[in-house]
Amino acid sequence: MQMKYTFLPLLIFVLLCSDLSFAQQYVNLSVDNDLYFKQDWYYSSGIFISTGKLKQEEDQETAFPKRYVHWTLGQEIYTPSRRYSRNVDLYDYPYGGWLFLERSFEKYKSLFSAWRGSILLGITGKASLAPYFQNLYHSMVLGLPDVVWLEQMPQRFHINLNGSHRKRLPLANKVSLLYEFFGNLGTQRIAAGGRLGVLVGTSQALSFLGNPLEMKTKGYGIYLGTRQEYRHHDYMLSGSLFDDKAPFVLESIPYKNSIEIGFAYYTQKWRFLTLFNSVTKDNELQMSKRHKYLNFSIGRFF
Repeated sequence: MQMKYTFLPLLIFVLLCSDLSFAQQYVNLSVDNDLYFKQDWYYSSGIFISTGKLKQEEDQETAFPKRYVHWTLGQEIYTPSRRYSRNVDLYDYPYGGWLFLERSFEKYKSLFSAWRGSILLGITGKASLAPYFQNLYHSMVLGLPDVVWLEQMPQRFHINLNGSHRKRLPLANKVSLLYEFFGNLGTQRIAAGGRLGVLVGTSQALSFLGNPLEMKTKGYGIYLGTRQEYRHHDYMLSGSLFDDKAPFVLESIPYKNSIEIGFAYYTQKWRFLTLFNSVTKDNELQMSKRHKYLNFSIGRFF
């Protein structure tokens, strides 16, 4: 029965995006994972498939404002460090999966300024398919036994509204300052924060991990930055704001900061990107002061 519904989210995603048949558009695969640092816990992995397009006629592509629309299908997986233990008292993070579909809208006022708003609809618990996909990967690729997935976050439907404002400030030849302010409001997460970084190279992106269509010519970018966030509520750690039905929860540390180091390479048809992340603790029980993971993204332009 589980296999029957495994590809249902992907089918819905393809059907919803079936109108992306003209103008500038892209398809992008982005993967987060901590296995590169001999870890497999806390924010363990994330997989995001996205597509988007410029919503203008071709003879207006050089004009501003520009408007874009994006779809993203994503899955995030969270586990404790003692992922094979059946003693919940030893856990330093709840098991949790988050499967969502995101619809985003962007408006570029110029080459140096953009606004973005999005709505996320998703589900946590077994319906997120996180236990199934993690154990399938561990078994078939890594040759590891199944993770126990005890006392995971309950199955709940969630809705979130996200917004951001990004700017790029040229400092010198091939050097720019990037900054961003963002906010999340909903049942899955309530947070606000900002990002600040330096981009070196020929890339003209407003955000290092942003809209792939910002740069459709050959070039490169080297990024060094930081992300600062205040997280008022995190369902993946603390459960619902409206009930206490989660079997295992932990108090979240509200303030979080990340160090980000990345490299991107562009051609006229492709974008290749990698980003190293070092993030402070989500809760006090975590073993290390910072958690590291790596993002790899590949995008194709049409």
